[in-house]
Amino acid sequence: MQFNGNLMVGKAYTSRLGLEPGDEFEIKLGRKQIQLIPLGAAEEY
Repeated sequence: MQFNGNLMVGKAYTSRLGLEPGDEFEIKLGRKQIQLIPLGAAEEY
């Protein structure tokens, strides 16, 4: 968490997930959690 409230996801995580610049996500907020769901992807729970 950065001083201005922004949350950055590191390259180690984005590379592991195969994410690319321009990928879009749905953001789901829960109790003290944030889920990023790639648009067009089936939920895997």
